[in-house]
Amino acid sequence: MESATKDIAAATARRRRAKRAYLVLGAIAGIVAAIWVVHRWWTAGKESTDDAQVEADVVPIAPRVSGVVKVARVHDNQLVAKGDVLFELDPAELDAEVARADAELEAARAQLAAGAAQVAIVKSSSSGGLSSARAALTGAGASARGAGDAVRAAEAAVARARADLATATNELERSKQLFASQAIAKHELDRAQQAHDVTKAALDAASAQLDLTRAQRGQAQARVAEAEGRVAQSAPVDEQVAAAEATHQLAAARVKVAEAALGRARLNRSYANVVAPTAGYVSKLAAHEGQSVMIGQTLLMLVPRDTYVVANFKEGQIRAMKPGDKVDIELDAYPGSFKGVVDTISPATGARFSLLPPDNATGNFVKVVQRVPVKITWTVPPEIATRPGLSAEVTVHVD
Repeated sequence: MESATKDIAAATARRRRAKRAYLVLGAIAGIVAAIWVVHRWWTAGKESTDDAQVEADVVPIAPRVSGVVKVARVHDNQLVAKGDVLFELDPAELDAEVARADAELEAARAQLAAGAAQVAIVKSSSSGGLSSARAALTGAGASARGAGDAVRAAEAAVARARADLATATNELERSKQLFASQAIAKHELDRAQQAHDVTKAALDAASAQLDLTRAQRGQAQARVAEAEGRVAQSAPVDEQVAAAEATHQLAAARVKVAEAALGRARLNRSYANVVAPTAGYVSKLAAHEGQSVMIGQTLLMLVPRDTYVVANFKEGQIRAMKPGDKVDIELDAYPGSFKGVVDTISPATGARFSLLPPDNATGNFVKVVQRVPVKITWTVPPEIATRPGLSAEVTVHVD
C-alpha cells in the first residue's frame, strides 16, 4: 500500500515537472515570436548593411612636362585650395624653347613681308613697252640661270632631307625596340617619334621647294622665249605673278606653323607650375626639391574635402531602393547618426568590376549572394573630418 502511494506521488511530480517544462518552452516560444514580430515591425521599410565606407574622388597629381623640381610648396596632409601652386619646375629649358620658337616666328614673318613685296613688284612690272620687254629679256636670262641654280640647290636639299629621314626612321625603329624591352622611357620614344615627324615634314617642305623652283625655272625659260618672240610688245608676266604669289602663300603657311610652335612652347612653359585642380588635402607626397620628374609621374594624391558613402547591399536588398531614398549613416570613428540620400545605384555588381570577374564556364557553380554598390551623398555635409576609407553602417528607408 505504501509503495503504491509513493508511485502515485512520483507520477504526480513528473507531471508537474513536465507541465512546468511545457510552460517554460511556451514562454520562450512566445518571447521569440514577440521578438520576431517587433523586429519585423522595426525593420519594415528599411534595408541595412555594415559593408559601407566613406569615399572621395582622389586625384593623382602629375606634371605635364619633364624637369627638375625647383620649389616644393606643399607637405603631407596639407590643405590646399584650387589653383594653389604645388610644385615649381626649373623653367630654363622651357624658356629657351619659347625664345627659339619666337625667333622662328619672326623669321617667318620677315619672309612673308618679303614675299608680299615681291608680289607687288612682279605685278607692277606687268606694264611696259618695248623697252620693258627688252629689259625683261635680259632679266629673264638671268632669272633662268638663277632658277637652274635654285633647282640644283633644292634637289640637294631634298637628298639631304631624305637622308635625315632615313636616319630618323632607323632611330625610331631602334627606340621602339628598346621601349618594347623597357630599356628606355616613354618620353625618349616620343622624342624619337617627334624627330621622325620633324624630318618627314622637312622632306615634304624640301620637295615642295623643289617643285616650286622647278616651276620657277620653267617660268623663267618661258619668259625668255616670250621675250625673244615678243620683243616689240609687253612680255606676259602671269607666270611670274603666280610664282611670286605661291612664294607668298608658302611664307604665310610658315608663319602659321611658327605661331603654333610658339603657342605650344608657351603652353609648356605654363606647365612648369604644377597647380591643384581642386581643393583638398595633400597625401602620398612623392616629390621633393631637386628631384627629376617625368611627364605623367605621380607626385602626390589630392584628397578632396567633399566625400560620399558607398554601401554594398545584397542583391535582394535593392528591389525597392531608388535614388532619393533617405539614409541613416553611422560611422565607426564618430558617435551619432548622420543623414544622407541615395544618389545612384551601380549598374553592375561589385564582382563584375573586379580584376578577375567570376565566370561559370567550367560548370562548377556555387551560388554566392552578390553585392551591388550604392552611392550615398550627405544631406548636410558633416562638420567632422569624414576621411575616405572610414567604415560605416547605413540604413536606407525604402517605400
